[in-house]
Amino acid sequence: MISISDILLPAHVNLALTSKDQASGVEEVLSKLNGDARIKNWDALHASVLERNAPALSCNECGVCIAHGRTNAVDSLVMAAGRSAAGLTSPQINDRVRLVFVAGIPSAFDSEYLRLVGALARICRDKNLLDKLLGVADPARFVELLVSGEAKL
Repeated sequence: MISISDILLPAHVNLALTSKDQASGVEEVLSKLNGDARIKNWDALHASVLERNAPALSCNECGVCIAHGRTNAVDSLVMAAGRSAAGLTSPQINDRVRLVFVAGIPSAFDSEYLRLVGALARICRDKNLLDKLLGVADPARFVELLVSGEAKL
């Protein structure tokens, strides 16, 4: 089973997104993956993520967006994450999106991706853990909080 710690590197976490809306936030977070050795074709991954309408959900009055692209442009699951202090506007929910996750998924990894999305949603529904994710200052600690939340599931 693939863990968040296997696919999300602290270098791919942006805790100070500057975007104003969800679509721009997805692009900003996705850009953290550019240059990752696990990505065989950046342009194909980029197009794959952006062609999908990334879903946003409300968790404890906080918007969370989980964008993805299924493509053979990646050798393994890859992920980036971002946080917006002000929140991003979203056409899907009233709450402002504070957390954005972007994943690149090899076509053969559908079940792992579904498990991962479910884990992220459950982690963000834990108010205590969500508050910690919204307040942490260090990308490595952000990843550690996600991993600890995943371990409790």
